[in-house]
Amino acid sequence: MNLFLLKNRIIGFCLIGLITFFSCEEAAIPVKDDGIPMKLDTISFPVIKAMSYQVPPEMGLTDLLYFGKKDGYNFSYNLIKLDSSSVTAGTPFSFYNDSLIIVDSLKFSLRFDSDSIENNAEFQLRYFPDGGDSVFNELESNYINFDKSIASTFISTGQLESDTTDTNQTKVFLNFLLDSSIVNAFKDTNITDFNRSFLVELKNEESESFIFHSTDKVGGDGPQLKVYYRQFVSDSVVLDTTYRTYGAIEDLSVIIPPPISSDDSSYLSVGMAMGLKSIVLVDMGDWTLDPKAIVSSAELIFNSAPNDTLQNFTVISYPIINEGDFLQFSLFDKDPYDEDLNYYTSTSIIDDKLKINHRKVTTEIGHQKYINYGFKLETSLYNDPFKTLLFYSLNSSDLFPVMRVIYVLP
Repeated sequence: MNLFLLKNRIIGFCLIGLITFFSCEEAAIPVKDDGIPMKLDTISFPVIKAMSYQVPPEMGLTDLLYFGKKDGYNFSYNLIKLDSSSVTAGTPFSFYNDSLIIVDSLKFSLRFDSDSIENNAEFQLRYFPDGGDSVFNELESNYINFDKSIASTFISTGQLESDTTDTNQTKVFLNFLLDSSIVNAFKDTNITDFNRSFLVELKNEESESFIFHSTDKVGGDGPQLKVYYRQFVSDSVVLDTTYRTYGAIEDLSVIIPPPISSDDSSYLSVGMAMGLKSIVLVDMGDWTLDPKAIVSSAELIFNSAPNDTLQNFTVISYPIINEGDFLQFSLFDKDPYDEDLNYYTSTSIIDDKLKINHRKVTTEIGHQKYINYGFKLETSLYNDPFKTLLFYSLNSSDLFPVMRVIYVLP
C-alpha cells in the first residue's frame, strides 16, 4: 500500500558541488557566489487562496485501536481482517477441511494498551458470513460508507484478562472464545479468499475509552486468532491438541468525530481523527524558470496559530491534481482532491513555523511541465491522531502563508 510505504519513506537528492539533500524536506546548503560564475536569486510567491475541509476520519494505519468515547469522539466499532495463513507454519484455513482434523475451539484476542485493568467493560464480537472476500477497505472505510448491518449477530462476548505467563511483564488481553463452527465459514471451499473479518464493539455504551494494539504498532501485539485442533494419525491414534495462530493484516477504528469548532474552520487545520485537511493555491502567475537554473529550495511557509505551540509535529504535503474549491469550509463524504504521490514531502514544525519544501514540483512548474492546482496539507501518521494543528490563513495581516523560492542561475 502506497500510504503504508510513505510512513517510512526518506528522500535524498544530491546536486554535485552545490546542494546536498538529506531528508524528504530537501533542505539546501547555502551557496556563496564569491569566485563562482553563478547567481543566487530569491523570489516570493503569495498564497492567494486557502481553505480547510473535513472528510470522514481515516484511521486505518494508526498504531492503536479505540473503543468507547473520548473528548467528544465516539469510537463506534473496530474492523479486523485476518491473514489467510498461520503466522509460523503457513497453514491455510483449507487445512481444516481434512476429515482427520478436528477443530475443538478458537480464541480471538486483542492486546490492551495497558498492563492493568481499571474498568472491565464487556465487548462483543461479530463476523461476516455473507460478506464475500472484501468486507472493508482499511484506507477508505468509515462511519459514513460502511454498513454495520451486514455483520452477523454477536457470536461471542469477552472481557479483559491479565496474562501472567511472561514473568517479566504482565499483559492484558481482550479474549473471545469461539466454537468450531466459525472455522466452517473461514474454510468454505466455494470461496477462494473468504473475508476472515471480525467486527468488535462494546456491548454497552461507555463514557470512557479503551485502547488496544493495532497490527501497525511496531513491537506491539496485533489482533490474532488461535485455532485449537487435534489430528488423527489413524482411526485409533490421535495427536494431542495443538494450535495455529493467524495474525491480523488489516484493522480499522471506525470513529465519529465531534462537531467542527470555529477555529477548525477559520484557520488552516489538519487533524486525523477530526478528518481535517487543508489546501492552498500559490500564485506563480506566468513565472518561467531559466532552463539552466537550479531550484535549491521552494518553501511553503506557515505560522502556527496562537496557543498552538508545537514541536516535532509533522505535516505531509503533496500537490493536488484537480482544481480546489476555496470558497468556504466544506464537509465531504470522500476526499475530492487527488494528490500526486510523486511529489510527497514530510516536514516537522520548528519554532512554531512549518516550512514545506516543494523544490521538485516547483522546478517542474517553472519549466512549464506541470499544472499548478495547489497543495494539500494533512497530518502525519506519527502525530497524535486526536491533535488538530492550526495555522494562520489569509486573514492574518502579517503571519499569512507564503512560498519562497531560492534558485541558482549560471
